Amino acid sequence: MTKNAKLTIYADHTRNKISKHIFGHFMEHAADVIYGSVYDPDSPMADEDGFRKDVIQALRDVHVPMLRYPGGNFVSNYHWEDGIGKKEQRPKKFDYAWVAEDDNRMGTVEFIKLCEKTGAEPYLCVNMGSGTAEEAMNWVEFCNGTGDTKYANMRKSLGYEKPFHVKYWGLGNELYGDWQFGSMNAQDYAKKALNFAKAMKWADPSIKLVACGYDLGSDWNYEVARVLKPLIDHVAIHHYSIGYGIFTDEDYNQCMYIPDYITKLTEVARASIVSGTNDALTNIKVAWDEWNTYAWDFEKDADDTRFTLKNAILTAGILHSFIRSSDIVEIASYSPFVNVCGAISVKKDHVLRRAQYSVFELLSKVFAACDCYVETRMESEQFELPEVIDYSNRMAEAKFSLDAKSEKRMVKTSYIDCVAAMNEDGTKMAVSLINKNLDKDYEVELSVPGSNAVWDQALCYQIYHPDFNASNTSKEPENVIAKEVKDILKAGKIHLDRHSITVFTVDLENKDND
Repeated sequence: MTKNAKLTIYADHTRNKISKHIFGHFMEHAADVIYGSVYDPDSPMADEDGFRKDVIQALRDVHVPMLRYPGGNFVSNYHWEDGIGKKEQRPKKFDYAWVAEDDNRMGTVEFIKLCEKTGAEPYLCVNMGSGTAEEAMNWVEFCNGTGDTKYANMRKSLGYEKPFHVKYWGLGNELYGDWQFGSMNAQDYAKKALNFAKAMKWADPSIKLVACGYDLGSDWNYEVARVLKPLIDHVAIHHYSIGYGIFTDEDYNQCMYIPDYITKLTEVARASIVSGTNDALTNIKVAWDEWNTYAWDFEKDADDTRFTLKNAILTAGILHSFIRSSDIVEIASYSPFVNVCGAISVKKDHVLRRAQYSVFELLSKVFAACDCYVETRMESEQFELPEVIDYSNRMAEAKFSLDAKSEKRMVKTSYIDCVAAMNEDGTKMAVSLINKNLDKDYEVELSVPGSNAVWDQALCYQIYHPDFNASNTSKEPENVIAKEVKDILKAGKIHLDRHSITVFTVDLENKDND
């Protein structure tokens, strides 16, 4: 069955630039996220620096713009100097976060090499659990220092005369959580982070700082913004929808609401920042520097068939949410990108690109070329469901003080989700559409006030499989991939297959030239 819908794209109303860092990724010293995968000197496929060539290629093909490192939970007990110098002399340390041993073969220099090989911007997170402000300041000096000082000279002695120019630095990780080494309350974190921020900024005033935020903690984010507002550029929030959170894999409609829920969390975090700074025009942004549709589950994540077309659609929906909120979201890191619940699964002799990989590959490419966000209006079928509410950050008695109306509040979300953008000179437009409907195709009428679109020259790509639960496996690695498709866009109408992702780019002509 085919239904009709209408999309209006306001080509004469661009809002803001879309940061390429929205398509960033995260790597942590945990399980096989780094060791035995991206970094594996013993592999016959390793390059001269110990990195798997096929993993590097997969990162390059997905146009990875930013890599966050080294954690995550790991960083709260990590001392960066343990990962410097000759590898055979680096200490093997107990890893509190993952109850493991880490021999520090992968350290700062290796991470910078990884970023250079993949074209990624480095984003380092400092230890605010067991670490000190002085230690963090010294790390900034080691990476970025140009003077005749101890840590700048330490880098130079290793053969790196030129600084690494690490611009982005995170002030700790999830320190609101009791699973974190050195966890603390909001007031203590803000006070401690202030000293870290001052010390790090004194070492290099040009760096950008990302404070630790909390996806369900408006009070935490308020305090962080209130105290750190002169020094920070972003407040980070993390979210894993299925597994740690309130969503279940079995409830289809609930899953399809996840991108809307992400948008709600973004807006709440932004409101807390505005309130904390007492400034509606504050430049402090929201950074989603750990996110995934699935929580880390080391047993389930070994099964590649778990990562289906459904997961790809959810992943695309969340990226749509970030693009739609790109006036306040400039950083996002998919967690992790390699292994566990990541977009690639590294085998002994090959790399499997899971279903969600193609989403990053496609969207990061088209929205790099067209990075000026354009307002849209979609008129299509909607579905209704009870609002998904997480009570975990409320007082227990608050659960019972809510009236019946708020408990039963219903929300609506569209079966078709859309984002659009143009290039800077307004001559090309990119549009991404998700059909979340399990059973229905849609014919979408396209309207572009302010410009004429050259529809017959449009390039269209699709991520689709007849089976909603199709996945990529080592035997069938291309079940769910992005393919160029013909004849789905004609005369200003585009056909969307059920449960599919469709992206097109089209040239624009100014109507004044008619």
